[in-house]
Amino acid sequence: MKIKSDIFLDHIKKNFDENKIIFFYGSNLGLIDLLYNKSIELLNIDLKDPFNVSKIDGSDFKENPYILEDNINTLNIFSEKRFILLDLSQISINKNIENIILNSVEIENDKYFLIIKAGNVSSQNKLIKYFEKSSSSILTPCYEENTYKIKSDLKFLFIKHKVSFSNDFISDLSSIFNTDTLANKIELEKLDLFLINNKNITENSLLKFLENNEDINLNKVVKSCLNGETKNSLFYLDKIYEVSNSNIVLIRMFSKHFKILEKILLSNQHGKTFTEAINNLRPPIFFKDKPLFLSQCKLWSFKKINLIQKRLIDLEFKSKTGLYPEKTLLSQFILSVSVLTKSKART
Repeated sequence: MKIKSDIFLDHIKKNFDENKIIFFYGSNLGLIDLLYNKSIELLNIDLKDPFNVSKIDGSDFKENPYILEDNINTLNIFSEKRFILLDLSQISINKNIENIILNSVEIENDKYFLIIKAGNVSSQNKLIKYFEKSSSSILTPCYEENTYKIKSDLKFLFIKHKVSFSNDFISDLSSIFNTDTLANKIELEKLDLFLINNKNITENSLLKFLENNEDINLNKVVKSCLNGETKNSLFYLDKIYEVSNSNIVLIRMFSKHFKILEKILLSNQHGKTFTEAINNLRPPIFFKDKPLFLSQCKLWSFKKINLIQKRLIDLEFKSKTGLYPEKTLLSQFILSVSVLTKSKART
């Protein structure tokens, strides 16, 4: 059954025993990660227990698609259920993957609990339709955080700290934030501390704090890079790198941008103008980002976007291993993409 992201945690607390599959999907990768990690916590899943917990990432699944079925059918000696964590967030789910997953989960077996996290998936995908109808599954879409949610969170913080600002100012403040829930959570926690430690809060002091904030500057890294502004992008990266642990968030912000571009190009292939495709996107693009996407979709092809996405997957993998100099990897990626963007804009 489909459960909205804002009531997911309450639902799983009350209905854990009635389900055996959780499927997260959507463009808000930060929200997916938050709900995924919270699920692991609520279900008391010990990630260090290899006997009762299996972790399968997208690359392993593509190389050995039957690894999921093998794990579902593995008898558990030490507990009633086996927990299986399948991460498909960095791969495209094609029909072959759909069929393999469906064939695996349709087997009558109550001795496992499967959590899947994926990226953007079409509403016509067979997995979506199956999990939506299944009484033993939870299907939770995670879309971009909207300005109403950000405004509500800001108002809550201001009430908590007994400071008052106009609705117009709160609207302006919310526009600085990201569309990724995880990035916003980090910013709101920092803003909470700022309000605790500062007694004389003004509009200017808040704006200065947020505009100088390391994680919000991640947006500036991405946008400068995609505008071909190599020097500015590397400047913002250097500014945040030593004081922020946001490498994966930054990589995923790039990945999300190119996935949106891919959707725009696909709509254009089906007869829509670029402007129509951008305006009809769901979830919608923030109005202030529309000019960037309009200029970008004229510069990139499906082939180039596919190559960039593969590089980003490799970049995230290398960053997670800790064996490579992350800043060098990120700098090389930003340099190559911004130079390519600049050269395309000139032709």
